[in-house]
Amino acid sequence: MSTSLKEFYIGLYLEHLEEASFLYEQRRSLFENPEITWTRIGEFEDRFEAHIDALVVGEELALKVCQERAAAGDAGELHAATRVFCRQNRKDFFVKTLQGLDLDDADKCRGLADALAHELPADWQDAWTVKLTKGDPKLIPVLANVIGFQRLKMQAELLQVLPKTPAGGLAAVLWALGRVGDLRASSSACHGFLKHDDELVRSAAALALLRLHDPQIINSCLKWVYAQSWPALPLGLGGGPLTAQVLLDAATTGKPSSDSLLAVGLVGDPAAVDKLIEFLSHPEVAPAAASALELITGAKLYEDVLVPDPIDEDELFESERERLKKGQPLPGRTATPVHRLSQHPEHWQKWWSDHRSRFRRIRYRSGKPFSPACLVENLESEESPASIRRLAYEELVIRYGLDVPFESEYFVVKQRTALAHINGWVHKNAARFQEGAWYYAGQQSAS
Repeated sequence: MSTSLKEFYIGLYLEHLEEASFLYEQRRSLFENPEITWTRIGEFEDRFEAHIDALVVGEELALKVCQERAAAGDAGELHAATRVFCRQNRKDFFVKTLQGLDLDDADKCRGLADALAHELPADWQDAWTVKLTKGDPKLIPVLANVIGFQRLKMQAELLQVLPKTPAGGLAAVLWALGRVGDLRASSSACHGFLKHDDELVRSAAALALLRLHDPQIINSCLKWVYAQSWPALPLGLGGGPLTAQVLLDAATTGKPSSDSLLAVGLVGDPAAVDKLIEFLSHPEVAPAAASALELITGAKLYEDVLVPDPIDEDELFESERERLKKGQPLPGRTATPVHRLSQHPEHWQKWWSDHRSRFRRIRYRSGKPFSPACLVENLESEESPASIRRLAYEELVIRYGLDVPFESEYFVVKQRTALAHINGWVHKNAARFQEGAWYYAGQQSAS
């Protein structure tokens, strides 16, 4: 190959990496964009795939360019390059990249973990044990995320490294244990973190125990729900018929949080609707109250509003900061049109007055008696935000014992395949579950 032709291809591969990096970062941001449906993210994934395919076809020269940018480029370039290494089964390039990785760079660690979560070759998995148990402890959360995402059977190794995991990585290890562990081996280890100083760790431990169908976790969360905010979502995901009132009482007696109101919606008791409508008058929790109301009623009350763009006070003049402190409008401030669930109490009150009579004292999801099929509808609906889709999958596992792997971060093609398997599981097991009843670990809850 002539020097000029080689330089042309190097430039071409650099462009592919740059575009792949941009699309990787763009895809990550789209999960939290309410204007973008989960199926539309697939369009960005297709574009991303085209660049990765071009780099794979480029063979040795493309690999060399990928290796250089994995070391010197941004997190997106590292992510794309790692995918190429995996598809080419070039463990040597990957090992060199891992050796040079700055484990204090959170973005690059996530980029690497995301790539391996999707692409880790089966014949590289044995080396994971050594890297996890004998490698740098800072690498543990990176590896744990891959283990959980791919459902690698490495419970024993995760439990072995748990005591030496840095505080910032504990939630990742607990998350992975909830996906690959079993109750007998993991329960006691996870219970020990319910009193951890970090609320994120306590929440991750509770979620892991729920997924493992621990018989004590609901009562443990009930003990703390009035004093702390983290037990709310676990109770919403797994609590029984008394939980809705407890969650509502906790939100009413203290300062309501978005999680506590969302948890009320997850439980699905229509007796909570009147109080949730009242919470729409509290701007700080109005979005969560609207989401909870939609989870229970399925009313689909949407509105188009102009939401003022965020203000960076450091960029304001002193006079503007003073106006802002006094609650006065700032001239020239821009706003973005947003399509969202209505946050107007009167809209919801009118709808509830017209439809209250058709709701009984059973659980509801999206206006229907609660069932696994309702949760699948949440997973499949293009109106479901990413947060609700994640929770719907957790509910299927926690309440009904679904054993089909799924993550809302799967590429759309893989999500569709997983959803087909989930639908098959739901159809096969439909007769086991009474619509509108409370379940935990596949058994009907009495309290």
